[in-house]
Amino acid sequence: MTHHTPAPTTTTLSSATTAWVWGGSAILVSGLLRLLEALPISAVIGWRPVTLIAAVVFAIGAVILAVGVRGQGSVVARSGLGIAALCVLGGIDVLQAVLVESFAMIPASFRDGVTGIANVLVLIQLAAAVVGAIVIGRSGGDVGVLRWLPAFVLARIVALQITTRVFLNASGGVGSSGMEVVVAAQVSLALLQSALGFVVLLASPRADATPPAAT
Repeated sequence: MTHHTPAPTTTTLSSATTAWVWGGSAILVSGLLRLLEALPISAVIGWRPVTLIAAVVFAIGAVILAVGVRGQGSVVARSGLGIAALCVLGGIDVLQAVLVESFAMIPASFRDGVTGIANVLVLIQLAAAVVGAIVIGRSGGDVGVLRWLPAFVLARIVALQITTRVFLNASGGVGSSGMEVVVAAQVSLALLQSALGFVVLLASPRADATPPAAT
């Protein structure tokens, strides 16, 4: 008697799963980088561009979740308006990071103008977050936990605005009490963002199990 063993299956990631995994991983890594930025170790190793790197990684994650992979996995159902909104969110995050990193090198006579530009960027980012939240809410897609992404971004924009103003408007450096507030805000944001990225990974669509081709 011949015993037939079931053919092994191979697990392949769908395009939607890939989008969620890549996007969630980028958000998670960005959050961990922001946590590193808030800890004293960043000063010890002298890794100055960590703010910019974290912002770039976050922007990449936002774009992936907006556009999807091969037309699948988009949290805005590939709406042109939604894609634009999430791309603006990520792009302005990078611009804000550039301002924070380079502010010390800006001549004092130009700092008021730079602060004004930062204020305008925050307003544009806030508007983009609202648009993104509306599009995701009306997309009708089964985006699950990602429906909380716009709410997280809105809260993050407000917190970022506060911490950015502390840096940009401080005269003679930030005092010890002000620095404690900044560090606490940075740690909270980093933990929230890391948790969001981790949850996105857990909530990603299941991989497709398909049998191998018959030989």
